[in-house]
Amino acid sequence: MPISSNIKQEPVLKQTGLVLLIALIVLVVMTLGSIALVRSMIASNQLANNLALRQGTTAAADVALEKARYWLVATSIRQPRTLDQESRANGYSPINIDTPVEGNNWAAGVAWVWANPNAGNTALTQNTEIAKTSNANGYSVAYFIQRNCKTAGRKTPNDSACDLQKMSPSAQESKSIYQMTYQITVRVQGPKDTVSFYQSTLY
Repeated sequence: MPISSNIKQEPVLKQTGLVLLIALIVLVVMTLGSIALVRSMIASNQLANNLALRQGTTAAADVALEKARYWLVATSIRQPRTLDQESRANGYSPINIDTPVEGNNWAAGVAWVWANPNAGNTALTQNTEIAKTSNANGYSVAYFIQRNCKTAGRKTPNDSACDLQKMSPSAQESKSIYQMTYQITVRVQGPKDTVSFYQSTLY
């Protein structure tokens, strides 16, 4: 006699893959978010590095400008006639008709000197090996001083061929006092072979 069974078989549900699709979408979103986060961190690091490089370059240029100014002021007080002629050992020219820069390099024949951070205000000769051992925090700094005149020699306000600064703009011409002006150009070579130039005018 056949045995009858009352067990009912439930219908098998077909998987549509909806859960897998949702998981893939979530995975893609998380991946895109991670990529965006990494790119944001890289951009922030680059910005911080650029800011640090700019601050370091400015600080190094300030040191060179101060060294050049110190020499210029001290010489004008102690030996003012020295400023009438060229002083290559001190990076000084009594004329400014030539530009001291050619692209990112110094022009040929210009008496640039290294600003030595380890020897007070003593300028170094233009030597790459000396510069490598005498830079500060990875920066090599050189400066060049030019008197804003077309010719060398002693100058007077009435016959100077120079750019002069009137000390009191409101004073009468007959009572005016004029001061010689000087231009200091600074070249800063920093990390990753970056090159920057700064200029300052003194009187």
